[in-house]
Amino acid sequence: MIRAQHWPWLQLVVAFLIQATGTGALTYSYSVIAVPLAETFDASRMTLMLGLTCMTLGAGMVSPLAGVAIDRLSLRLIIIFAILMTAAGFVALSLTTAMWQVPAIYGLIFCFGYVLLGPLSASTLLARWFTRNRGLALGIAGAGTSFGGFLFPPLITWLTELLGWRLALQVFAGVIALIAVPVALLAVDRPASKGYSPPADGAAEHEAHSGERFNSTDAILRHRGFWLIAVSVGFMFAAYTATVGSLMPFILDTGATREQGAMLIANLALAAVPGTLLFGWCADRFDVRLALAAVMALMGIGLSLFWGEPDMPRLVAGSLIMGLGGGGMLPVWSSLLAQVYGVLNYGRVMGLMAPVLLPFNLLTPPLAGWVRDISGSYDLAFMGFVLLLLLAVAMIPLIERSGSTSRRASAAEG
Repeated sequence: MIRAQHWPWLQLVVAFLIQATGTGALTYSYSVIAVPLAETFDASRMTLMLGLTCMTLGAGMVSPLAGVAIDRLSLRLIIIFAILMTAAGFVALSLTTAMWQVPAIYGLIFCFGYVLLGPLSASTLLARWFTRNRGLALGIAGAGTSFGGFLFPPLITWLTELLGWRLALQVFAGVIALIAVPVALLAVDRPASKGYSPPADGAAEHEAHSGERFNSTDAILRHRGFWLIAVSVGFMFAAYTATVGSLMPFILDTGATREQGAMLIANLALAAVPGTLLFGWCADRFDVRLALAAVMALMGIGLSLFWGEPDMPRLVAGSLIMGLGGGGMLPVWSSLLAQVYGVLNYGRVMGLMAPVLLPFNLLTPPLAGWVRDISGSYDLAFMGFVLLLLLAVAMIPLIERSGSTSRRASAAEG
């Protein structure tokens, strides 16, 4: 018999697993999968990145409905559905006979896993079960993305060399499908169903106030902070997603081997583990806006090390610094949304924000490939991503500090 106080930690395991699956299999592994696809279908770098673009486009269409569904339906069943859809996508990918089918599969099938096996589901689940140390919990769960990025790209590379890419993807689909088993056994939609009530504290009281203030879609969309957060975070995710998606082709351009490329991707993912824990801890104790700026600064430093003709030590350093910053993206963003808008509105806010993030994530992967096709280098693309990060940092001070409105209201009433 599992005691009530242990259930929150089991939900943390679930959140860890689903983010390992979604980000590790779909984002970190994309560039590893793209290489044999390019060789088979003789695709340009820009065409190769259309899979990420179409997945992002499909995710933008799914996200608003997904946010509402998560708040109203069984989150457990939604997650299981997303895992099985992701497994089906890898089977479909293994059967492709033309390059146009690849972006179609990413846009029509993988988009569900991209949305539902990420922060939307994981953070909503943890926001229901944690009030104290929520940032740390989000950080630990966010380490799942790093675990998936560390595990899955080398696994796919090894399977591809052993079995060929088609059979490798079918075996990998079976691995993904098996993850649905522990999720089905451990995931619980609401704390009340297990007799658990998260302890209340000052943050919980503020979030209750925020929940009342932003209890409608109109109120959320009219809030200036929504757009500031969306655009700044959009720049951040666009730079990171396009870089990770282009990483293996970029590394091969430097003269490194596939094995070295897979190792560097794994290094990036591994470095994200301390990043998630560090920035999750910071989000609980400091102004979360400062943590967001630090995340962006580290990513910019990592990208700058990729400029020119980097040797292996620079590639290793760049991937580690980029990963350290990237690990903080999800816990910091999730903590900021929970603080500003409240737990009750969390799924709705994140779902509404997805279409705003869409144009950035839609354009940057093929843009990076196009820059490489016409210039022979990724330098201009990486410089552009650093510029986006600088613009995002400049917007952060304009975001209303969480709780300031409620404190001013309380002072006025007093």
